[in-house]
Amino acid sequence: EEFAKIYNLDCLVIPTNKPICRVDNEDIIYKTERAKFGQVIQHIEGAYAKGQPVLVGTISVAKSEFLAELLTEKNIPHNVLNAKQHQREAEIVAQAGRLGAVTISTNMAGRGTDIVLGGNPELLARNEVYGTGAVHQDFNEDDPAYQEALARFKVMCGEEKQKVLAAGGLLILGTERHESRRIDNQLRGRAGRQGDPGESQFYLSLDDDLMRVFGGDRVRKIMEFLRI
Repeated sequence: EEFAKIYNLDCLVIPTNKPICRVDNEDIIYKTERAKFGQVIQHIEGAYAKGQPVLVGTISVAKSEFLAELLTEKNIPHNVLNAKQHQREAEIVAQAGRLGAVTISTNMAGRGTDIVLGGNPELLARNEVYGTGAVHQDFNEDDPAYQEALARFKVMCGEEKQKVLAAGGLLILGTERHESRRIDNQLRGRAGRQGDPGESQFYLSLDDDLMRVFGGDRVRKIMEFLRI
C-alpha cells in the first residue's frame, strides 16, 4: 500500500528461500505501561538465563533508554542501538545473535547487516587484529594474523550457534505497535532467517499512543469495571 501510494509502484511477494520456522505469538495487552514493561523485563530475564539472544524493538530513543535503565538495574548486559551509536551500529547488529546477547533497537528495519546466530566471525577477527569501530582502510584479507583469528572465531561462533539454536534462536520482543505494519514486520523478520528457528512477541498497553487512538480509554474503563 505504501509503495503504491507514494511511489506508484507495484510489489511482488517473493517466496522464502527456506521454510520459516519462526514462532509468531499473539500480542499481549496490559492495562498500564508499567505492567507491560515489567513483563518485558521478565521475558528478557528468562531468555538471558538460558542464553537465548534477544532483540527488543522500541518506537523511540527515550523508550530505548528507559528500558536500558531497567536492564541495568537487573544487571543484564545489553547494547542500545539508536542515533547516538551510529558508528558502532553495524557491529552491534552483527553480534546481536550471539549467546545471551540483549540488543535494544529503535525502529529496527533492515539496517544493512544480517544477524548471524552465534556471531559474525569475520567482524570479530577484524576487530581483534585491526581494532574496533571505524572502517579499516588497511584491512587485508590475506593477512596471516587475520586468517589465524578468523579460523579461531569460526570455531567459536560455530559452537555458539549450536547453543543458540538449542535455546530457540533469536527472540524478538516488540514493546509497542507502529502505525505502519511494515515496520513491525521488519522487526519480526530479523528472526527466522534462512530457515533458522526464532520467536517473536509484541507487548502492548492501553497507554500506548496507537491503543489510545483505537479506544484504549474505553477498554480501560471496562477492565476496571470488570476488575481485570
